[in-house]
Amino acid sequence: MQYLKDEVRNSIAQGALKEFMEKGYEGASVRSIAKASGTSVGNIYKYFKSKEDIYENIIGSVYDKLVNYIGQFDEVELNEKAEAVFNQLIEKLMKIFDESSHEISTLLNQSVGSKYENCKELFVDFITRIVTESMEYELSKRGKKLADNFNIYLVSRSLVDSISIIVREKEDGTEVRKLVLNMIDIYYTGLADKLECKDLN
Repeated sequence: MQYLKDEVRNSIAQGALKEFMEKGYEGASVRSIAKASGTSVGNIYKYFKSKEDIYENIIGSVYDKLVNYIGQFDEVELNEKAEAVFNQLIEKLMKIFDESSHEISTLLNQSVGSKYENCKELFVDFITRIVTESMEYELSKRGKKLADNFNIYLVSRSLVDSISIIVREKEDGTEVRKLVLNMIDIYYTGLADKLECKDLN
């Protein structure tokens, strides 16, 4: 009996994800989710309290994983081994993109009206801070310091916007992973050489 309940719950979640991807959090309704799931509104309320509860069930764990892995960048000690650790963390992040590109697309592109509607700003701020600290470390070895980090902010925003478009337009997780890694490479390789700097002295 439990198997049947799990099956129905998963069917509702799959139908809801399709609705959220197409209509966004604001545009989707419990009625439209019921139709997409092949069940009744009453049956949905046996499994979920509200549309918000359905959205949280689908998006919450993916969001938490992303925040957890991005947060781990803060814990990396900036030294000669930092780049290798950063690469390992990026690889972990890419696994989430591989497994959950539809959920990430919904999170980044269709969250208006939900508690996640400002998630892109959070990700931009995270990345800006991490890259700023990394660039400051790299430049300090050259006897330089950043004039400011506004260009890093612009690059980080461009990366998040690019990722939002990639996961919206591309279905295949492997292709998403490749494109995201390409964007990281394009935006950040050699960045320290392009930033406006001052002498430390």
